[in-house]
Amino acid sequence: MRGWLAGAAVLTFLLVGCGSSHKNTTTSSSPKPVSASLVADAAAKSTKPGSVEADFKIVGPSVAGSGSGVFDTGADRSGQLSMKVNLQGSQVPVDSIIAGNLLYLRSSAFQQLGLSGDKAWVKVDLGQLAKQRGIDLSSFAAASPTPASALSYLRGTSNVREVGSEKVNGVDTTHYKATVDLARAAARSTGSTRQALRRVIQANGSRKLPIEVWVDGKGFIRKLRYAQRSGGNAVRLTMNLHDYGPPVEIKPPPADSVVDLQKVLGQ
Repeated sequence: MRGWLAGAAVLTFLLVGCGSSHKNTTTSSSPKPVSASLVADAAAKSTKPGSVEADFKIVGPSVAGSGSGVFDTGADRSGQLSMKVNLQGSQVPVDSIIAGNLLYLRSSAFQQLGLSGDKAWVKVDLGQLAKQRGIDLSSFAAASPTPASALSYLRGTSNVREVGSEKVNGVDTTHYKATVDLARAAARSTGSTRQALRRVIQANGSRKLPIEVWVDGKGFIRKLRYAQRSGGNAVRLTMNLHDYGPPVEIKPPPADSVVDLQKVLGQ
């Protein structure tokens, strides 16, 4: 069961991007260096509208999946998403609600394992989990699976190179490769965002993260791709962003439908 939980942690936590194909790609013969502020400014602009929708995929050694969701890009780091993942040979549906450091999960698999009892949702407090040691749920300690989390990485970008031009979901974009210094990104952040970035460093075992970014002509980020370590495995993440709009309200599930997963596991 612990092996299943570790895998579930990976698939639920590492939000990744959708798999639309890229057509009419023009790639530079040699990527040219550009200012790191170009990507950082696009990340800042992409958080201002208030919300964004994302389609995503996960590709790792033991899990694969896809899904979509809507996310608030403000300081509360909230969102909700639905996924279907292939975990240890089984197709597992998982619904998630993120509210700051709290992650709520709903899946028939939790009931089958006897983890949720008669409750529909299980809850994990990521802040508390990060303080504990020797738990097989360590994969949860990466960062909240929201576009705001991924965009916050870009506050620490350096060594940015322009790769070429591509279409992402029919939108013209410029493709960049960069290196993220997660410690620098954390230093430039506050509150739960800073805490989440520190958890990413802990989970990765490194402060450096190669990342790819696609920016449209209006300066909005349309796609992100990177590989993040979680539970000892590298999981490839790609995230397509679209429908930037006004803030959305994400409500946690009713308290009487929630069980604390860490209490169930005796942690």
